[in-house]
Amino acid sequence: MEMQKYVGKNLSSAISNDHNNTADNENDDDALHTFSKTCSMIYGKINKKQFEYLQAITNLQEDMLGSCNSLVKNQVDLIEEYSKSGIVTKEQIIPVIETANKIVESYLNYLSFEYDLVLARIRFHHKILTLINDSSPKLTQLYVEWLKSFKIQK
Repeated sequence: MEMQKYVGKNLSSAISNDHNNTADNENDDDALHTFSKTCSMIYGKINKKQFEYLQAITNLQEDMLGSCNSLVKNQVDLIEEYSKSGIVTKEQIIPVIETANKIVESYLNYLSFEYDLVLARIRFHHKILTLINDSSPKLTQLYVEWLKSFKIQK
């Protein structure tokens, strides 16, 4: 009789533990599913922004190349036109062109600085994500070990 009580109690305990483990697994699955959906949504947004960023950078590069080519062509055309018409000599128009060149050069230097800032931010975010990816499994393992210590004490 004592044996039946012991077996019955252990069987009941095993069924209860199995039910709790199943519920825990379902909760874990729900949490992982929710996390997976969140990561997918965030990745989709980042992917869209990255595409928009690449388009904007491509447009900016085309604009800069177009501006430089156009600027040089316009300057040469102006020098020739004014010189041919006798309005001014080449020597008189050169200071104006040099001033225009300095303005454009200053703006291109500013754009280069902006590129440096964006590049630094991207590298910073890369370091943060690398740190998160490297430390996340370790932190999870420490958390699980910490939780185990509570189960043993109960």
